[in-house]
Amino acid sequence: MSKQNDIILLESFNRRNPKAFSIVYRMIYRELYLYATHIFNPLNLPAEDVIQDIFTDIWLRESVQFPSIPYIKTFCFIALKNAYKNKIKHLGYQQRFELESKVENEFSEDIEQVELFHSLYESLKFLPDDHATVIRMYLEGWKPEEIATKLGLALQTVYNKRREAILILRKHMVK
Repeated sequence: MSKQNDIILLESFNRRNPKAFSIVYRMIYRELYLYATHIFNPLNLPAEDVIQDIFTDIWLRESVQFPSIPYIKTFCFIALKNAYKNKIKHLGYQQRFELESKVENEFSEDIEQVELFHSLYESLKFLPDDHATVIRMYLEGWKPEEIATKLGLALQTVYNKRREAILILRKHMVK
């Protein structure tokens, strides 16, 4: 997006325009989902629900205005961490302490990992569609056998496409 388009999008988002909200939601959802899945997995809470709760809260708090799109993303990551801390307040003392310590210690590492996944997803555009699909499914946690079944490919074909995709991505990352 251009800087001018970002400004227009931000202004529309701050006015709680549904289309702008949807665009921003889709822009940052994958990164939020990766982080939320990681931290909420031990609590058996669906990441999608927590993310939707955060965006609903933003929507309802019209007085909250954001200075930039990256600030919205940062706000959402912090809101996820705080939602996690609120959920674990209801757990037993020892379990709560262990989980709170874990989230505090791993927060920056998790953000770095989310950024890495984002970079990987962005670099998929340099791959042929079939290779990108295979790598995307790997990144989403699919097993090779599941990918083969889902895409109707031989298992060896899945392995070959993964290997070829990695070679292409290595060449791209070296540039």
